[in-house]
Amino acid sequence: MFHIKARLLMTLFTLMISSSSWSACNDYDAKNAADKVAEKFIKGKVFHQAEVLKVHRPSNRKEIASYIKTNNLYYTIFSLVNSQCKVQIIKRTHGKH
Repeated sequence: MFHIKARLLMTLFTLMISSSSWSACNDYDAKNAADKVAEKFIKGKVFHQAEVLKVHRPSNRKEIASYIKTNNLYYTIFSLVNSQCKVQIIKRTHGKH
């Protein structure tokens, strides 16, 4: 009986540790981090809420689309955000309105 309880405790402990690392950078924080970096990159302001387009497995990096406006140009900035909320810009597009 002691071995079963010990195994159960070890399993629960492992799940607690692994689940906390998964949620280190949730979607809300990832979108905010991507928007801040995109605003500095383009020197503009967010005009539409960022979107999580994809979650890459097994790395759990999130692909985020940020929408930035500067003067009369609108940009979409695509970035990857890791589990520590560090942002890497991978592509930008632009268009006029």
